Amino acid sequence: MLQLVTKTNNRGCQGIMKIFIMIVAFWLFFTYGMGLSLTAQTAQAAKGKATYVGMAKCKECHPKEVETYLTWKYSKNFRIIQMRKKDRDPNCLRCHTTGFGQPGGFRSVEETLHMANKQCESCHGPASLHLKAPTKEEHQRTLTIPKNLCTTCHSGHRHPGWY
Repeated sequence: MLQLVTKTNNRGCQGIMKIFIMIVAFWLFFTYGMGLSLTAQTAQAAKGKATYVGMAKCKECHPKEVETYLTWKYSKNFRIIQMRKKDRDPNCLRCHTTGFGQPGGFRSVEETLHMANKQCESCHGPASLHLKAPTKEEHQRTLTIPKNLCTTCHSGHRHPGWY
C-alpha cells in the first residue's frame, strides 16, 4: 500500500514538473524569441521607478531645447490656473504642472514651484533613469513620448469649448 502511494505521488510531481517546464519554455520563447532583450526588459521594468528631476537638469545637456521651450505657451501655463485661483485644484494641476503627485514631481506651490508648468518631462517622462543610463542606447530608451499623450490634457472633457 505504501509503495502505491509513493508511485502516485511521483507521477503527480512529474506532471507538475512538466507543467513548470512548459511555463518556463513559453516565457523564454516570448521573452527572447520575440526579440526582446534582457536589457530592454530591465529598462522597461526600471522605468516604472523613474523620478522627475526638473527642467534645470535637462538644461545641463540640452540648453538650446530648453531655451526654445521657454518661448512656448506651455512654459507659462501655470499662471493661468493661478489667475483663476485654481492652483490647488488637482484636476488643473495634472495638466498645468510636471509630474503632479508622482515621485519628484509637483506637490504644491510652496514645496515644488520649480515643477510648475509643462516641462520636458511632461512629454518625455521622468528623467532620473535618463541621467543615469550607462550607454547611449540605454540613454535613448529611457525617455519616450506615448501615443495620444496630448489628448490627456487637450480634449473637450477637460475644458468644454476650448479645443
